Amino acid sequence: MFYRPEDGVAADVIPYYENGTYYLFYLKDYRDFARHGEGCPWHLLTTNDLVNYEDHGIVLERGSFSEQDLYVFTGSVFRGKDQYYIFYTGHNPHFPYEGKPQEKILLAVSDDLLHWKKVKDFSLSAPEWYDPHDFRDPFVYFDEGRGVYRMLLAARTKIGPADRNGVTAVAESDDLLHWQVLREPFYAPGSYFTHECPDFFRLGDWYYLIFSEFSDKIATRYRMSRSPDGPWITPANDTFDGHCFYAAKTCENGDGKRIAFGWNCIRNEEKDDGIWQWGGTIIPHELVQNADGTLSVRCPAAVAAAYAQSFEYREEMRFGTCVCGDKIRLGDPNASSLILFSEMPDNCKITARIRLERSGKDFGLLLRSDAAAEKYYKVKIEPAYHRMAMDRTPRTLSFRHCEVETERRLTVHEGDTLDFTVIVEGSVLEVYVGGVAMSARMFDFPQGRFGFYAEHCVITVSDIALYRK
Repeated sequence: MFYRPEDGVAADVIPYYENGTYYLFYLKDYRDFARHGEGCPWHLLTTNDLVNYEDHGIVLERGSFSEQDLYVFTGSVFRGKDQYYIFYTGHNPHFPYEGKPQEKILLAVSDDLLHWKKVKDFSLSAPEWYDPHDFRDPFVYFDEGRGVYRMLLAARTKIGPADRNGVTAVAESDDLLHWQVLREPFYAPGSYFTHECPDFFRLGDWYYLIFSEFSDKIATRYRMSRSPDGPWITPANDTFDGHCFYAAKTCENGDGKRIAFGWNCIRNEEKDDGIWQWGGTIIPHELVQNADGTLSVRCPAAVAAAYAQSFEYREEMRFGTCVCGDKIRLGDPNASSLILFSEMPDNCKITARIRLERSGKDFGLLLRSDAAAEKYYKVKIEPAYHRMAMDRTPRTLSFRHCEVETERRLTVHEGDTLDFTVIVEGSVLEVYVGGVAMSARMFDFPQGRFGFYAEHCVITVSDIALYRK
């Protein structure tokens, strides 16, 4: 369902949509220096349905040790008048030791989106007022109001605290070949180390700027404005997902739906207590514009529909207060309760409705539990803290106080009903509820039962369904 190359991981996705096909260019990290050497190329995936993918292999080769693009890092795909353009980041971490910029913007062109030729005499460097080693991730679009092409860039000024001088820089061009970097940045809030992977688009009367940051929450964030030049509003919930959905960039399909593609990161040695790593599995979220212009997230319809085979399950265990009928009433204001069902498939979708009857500590779903309910993962809703989070029992060192890196803001009051869609594929977990998405990983417990729990509160669970692909 979700794509990860067999011989490595997928990192930043550069999406482009044309004639019914998603072209998903992605950075590939082989994770095998001995066999593949240093550097990172671009690969290309194509899909018509966000379910079945074809990998066309390398489309932008990495350069040599002595070339600027030893690592072919993030950029954008743009259709010009007579050909396609890829503006990308040429990154060489050895260059600063030689007195040369670590990063420059480079160019490749194509007639068919499949075969690309690097333009050797093109490069764009950071101007003197920006750090020459952090100048990357070009996003190109045509500004109809100005009648020029614009390029947004992740850059850093040379003044101010190091973790707050990141900006979204902007350059302009009349012909896509000659660019001038403007001194005034496109967006400069003084909040982050840098604004990686910028993206910019319009929906209705609103304009949106997207970028990713790793100096605060490690998340993809967005800003909104009535004007393409700002001022930029920061919504109360300015993220699409948590730590495990990074470097997201978007494209609009032929149905007018905008899909954000990010990656669900892996952990070191693929264990629950391993350190988070760069790259992982490509995940699509559909963006939804709310009445006030803010954005929410849902599972793409094609992904949800791919789980079409109903999978029978049975009750296996009850603990605490549980009354079963057409609906399951679970919980006690002063105690813990749970209900456990049979083993869930390795690749499956779970849907359910949960109504909070009486608020208390927390409630939610149990995943991959053992028969005694002593080892499991749980998606927990904590009304008092307005959040949804990932947790597990027993906790490892990194889960000691709950997995706060994998948490989402979610406000729930007594009487509210939440519709859950949960997709599990291998170690990948994707949760959608109330316009909020939460990506996570489950490495240590590869199989087990599913169920529901209520901790010092009362809930009603209904419309439970289990599907497999």
